[in-house]
Amino acid sequence: MGLAFDITSRPSHPGLELGSLKAAYQRGENITQLLSESGLGLSRSEIIEIAYDLQAGSYSAWALNHHEKIDAYARTIYDCCAPYLQPGDCLLDCGAGELTALSAFSQYLPISIQLHAFDLSLSRIRSGLKYARQHMKSEIFTNLRAFVAELASIPLATSSMDVVTTMHALEPNHGREEEILAELLRVAKRKLILFEPSWENASADIQERMRLHGYVRGLPDAIRKLGGQLIAVQPLPEPVNLQNPTYCFIIEPPPCDQPLGTSLQVATYSCPRSNYPLQDYSHYCWSEQGGWCYPIIEMVPCLRPQNAVLMTQPFFTY
Repeated sequence: MGLAFDITSRPSHPGLELGSLKAAYQRGENITQLLSESGLGLSRSEIIEIAYDLQAGSYSAWALNHHEKIDAYARTIYDCCAPYLQPGDCLLDCGAGELTALSAFSQYLPISIQLHAFDLSLSRIRSGLKYARQHMKSEIFTNLRAFVAELASIPLATSSMDVVTTMHALEPNHGREEEILAELLRVAKRKLILFEPSWENASADIQERMRLHGYVRGLPDAIRKLGGQLIAVQPLPEPVNLQNPTYCFIIEPPPCDQPLGTSLQVATYSCPRSNYPLQDYSHYCWSEQGGWCYPIIEMVPCLRPQNAVLMTQPFFTY
């Protein structure tokens, strides 16, 4: 299929036409492969964003018809995380998608947990909030903070999250392992817990599948290189997909070099461009020191670097 482009939101790729991609997705074509072979020079991150955004709603629909599988998976996830969670913790799920697994996971969490979640795609987060409103533990959903962000540019302060998790969010990012892990380790205060495929433990057939789909590899080496301590790697006993088994990586972040006496428990957003704290306003977040503001769409802050709008002066009320 030929891809024509006329998309004002991506002037650097004038040939990309989302209507054609939507039609291709509805025909069941592999969007990731289509974009990879399009010759448009899209980055891996851009390809993942477009492919996942087009799929928005499909994961929620699948979860509604597979409650038992989702619940069994969530229970296993909780069993892995429980030894490292404490009452009142801030827990961040990175690349949370449509919040399906996170909603089931929340049923086992104490209500004092402060849950934070983000995804690359606004459409997926919006679909996820609709799903979570019905399926997440109500006390946790009330205080849930969901936002749009990138794995390699998390808009949170260093060591601000007690426990950080991913659930197959690193998976499609081969070549960016160190870049993303460095950011996850930066934000995590006590533990980083990854639920991801393991190249080192995969069979030859599964490794070939991982290679075909561009899945991550070499996570243990990357973790050690970045100063993290890999405490354990263990397979989940009942993987949802036998062709893509999940492994749990328990990681202790490197010591934080933040000055003594500085509070690490800072859950406010920070500007992904300047790192200054962002203040919450009705329809945007803004850092006066950094000079950038970010839109809030249907109560979801959009905090990717490319979402930034330069605003050096405060908004005036007329």
